[in-house]
Amino acid sequence: MNIKSTSPLLIAAVLFLGGCETIGPDRAAEDYASPSQEQRLDAAIEKAAIQASMSGSSSARLLALEKQYKRNSDSPIYALAYAQSLRQAGYLNRASTILSPFASEDGALDGVKTEMSMISLGLGDYDAAERYAQEAIIQDPGDHYAYQNLGIALDAKEMHPEAERAFRKGLEYWEGDPTTIMNNLALNLATQGYIDDAVGVLERAKKISPDRIEIERNLRIIRTLNER
Repeated sequence: MNIKSTSPLLIAAVLFLGGCETIGPDRAAEDYASPSQEQRLDAAIEKAAIQASMSGSSSARLLALEKQYKRNSDSPIYALAYAQSLRQAGYLNRASTILSPFASEDGALDGVKTEMSMISLGLGDYDAAERYAQEAIIQDPGDHYAYQNLGIALDAKEMHPEAERAFRKGLEYWEGDPTTIMNNLALNLATQGYIDDAVGVLERAKKISPDRIEIERNLRIIRTLNER
């Protein structure tokens, strides 16, 4: 089969059903830092294979990703996908164990440090979450999720002005529905006593996503604080 002329979806189906025989386990991390054309093709094929396994129930998805990771345990792409699924399932310590070796490498794959910051937030390790988020931002200054994670970590450490700057920077780069980070920014502003500003942010968020219950709830709470 001529892989270069085959659609990514078909490639994904073939790889997944065929046992994910993609790249060898001896691929070095440096390949991802300075990828050649062939390596970029390999990475695209890996991503397509992972996407093909993302259908079905969460437990089936987790099992599929575990099998793929075990076959490709030296691949940061598979480690990242497996760790994300583990985090979403609540297995935070396992996710950290899987992904942390790749996060400590020079030229780590994009998304690895951001995911480690999310895992660290879930574990309540706010120092690690801050560190990983800052490293992710250095690697990709437009990583809006990293800015959000940084803001959450700084808020938890009661560094509220610094957290506000992180949230605002993340909002500047945000892609898609921004109401989650807007909600975090509003709560941060309310904590600092900027009640009117917090209400204004939540009102804008409500216009974007009028059906989000937490936005309406926080808006009522902060308006009550303002009245008092």
